[in-house]
Amino acid sequence: MKKLMMAAIGLMMAIGANAQYLNDSEKVFSQGKFYLGASTSGAALSYHKGSDWNLNLQAKAGYLLADDVMFVGQLGYEAQTDFDDAILIGAGLRYYFESCGIYAGATAKYVKSGDFSDFRPELNLGYAYFLTGKLTVEPEVFYEHSTKSSDYSGFGVRIGFGVYF
Repeated sequence: MKKLMMAAIGLMMAIGANAQYLNDSEKVFSQGKFYLGASTSGAALSYHKGSDWNLNLQAKAGYLLADDVMFVGQLGYEAQTDFDDAILIGAGLRYYFESCGIYAGATAKYVKSGDFSDFRPELNLGYAYFLTGKLTVEPEVFYEHSTKSSDYSGFGVRIGFGVYF
């Protein structure tokens, strides 16, 4: 697992952090823009002590409250080998550093699976790489902490796509 995390961090550091502007007069992450995205982690890209295998799919929507500060809401589905499938809902904030695409975020998530429920705050670090003026690929590393048991806390890498409009 340490090798996987170090490889993911190395990959993110290897990606150039050049400023990404749509044009000279407009910042990419400016106040008032909207965001729609989807991401996935799994297939050995994330680790929880309480589960051998985990697949997580998320839909995200966001709004830039101020330049470089985004409110993000998410709805997701999680399949695990050791537990019933789970639904998650969450909200958080992202901060984009100097419009270069690198961001740090914090999210509060509620996970529900049958009789099991858990509150899992999450910290993440990612990079919004623009394929076009509005479409991004977003690799991200994350750590989520379970308030129920440390067995449900975990870290991983997720990959996503986003549209900024």
